[in-house]
Amino acid sequence: MIAAAGSLTDKDAVLPPGAAALSDCDDLPDVDPPNDAELQPITGFVCIIEYADAQGEISERLIQCRRYDYTDGKSSVGAICGRSGRYKRFRCDRMIEVTDAQSGNSLGDGRFFEQFAVGTVRSSADNWNTTSDHKSLIVAGLNVLCFMARCDGHWHQLEEQTIEDFVCTLWMREEWENDPPLDRIVAHARRLAPDGSIFGTAIRQYAHSETSAAVLSRFVHRLVAADGVICDHEHRWSSEFDALLNQAKRDHRLP
Repeated sequence: MIAAAGSLTDKDAVLPPGAAALSDCDDLPDVDPPNDAELQPITGFVCIIEYADAQGEISERLIQCRRYDYTDGKSSVGAICGRSGRYKRFRCDRMIEVTDAQSGNSLGDGRFFEQFAVGTVRSSADNWNTTSDHKSLIVAGLNVLCFMARCDGHWHQLEEQTIEDFVCTLWMREEWENDPPLDRIVAHARRLAPDGSIFGTAIRQYAHSETSAAVLSRFVHRLVAADGVICDHEHRWSSEFDALLNQAKRDHRLP
């Protein structure tokens, strides 16, 4: 049975292994989460930040990133924070350390997020040997596949190989120049823990191209079968994927 579209928002992110939920701190005011039509490269990225608030109090927070902004010389990350599930903005200059939620390795301080700059705002953005638009499409595909990989509560090595094969196939079918930096792309995928809202938005980005939509659809179904076991969650969400992609295609064709 296909889930109702509204139920997407009820599907929480399945966090990378070893990422314990950290208490939320309320020093920042709540803000409305973004309602972007397309995902940013940072969307779905999960990490732990050691953060100093305006009073100098230091805390650790597990965050699911949604967007990176650079305004008036200041950079910030908008993210879903900790147990509360509330959307907040975090200033990068107040991030003492950023930690990989999966491995526990340090990723540096708040300057780590400069690689997620959109467009030409910062020259340090890493666009994975392609254009920012191509990178956004890849990230959307990664979010769909990582959602499917994590929907049963596990992350399998065979699923990771399927994600790598997806990147290679999409790159080849779209005839993009250069070679994909698979190590960096797969490392990014391991740190993604998208929720249902990100899953739905990511699917809609594939309604614009029959070629890319066909590639994504092929690898969603391949990923579900990758570990040799298809559980109820995987069956449900693969059906949901088909329904949402078909609806997005119909909406895109409307005048």
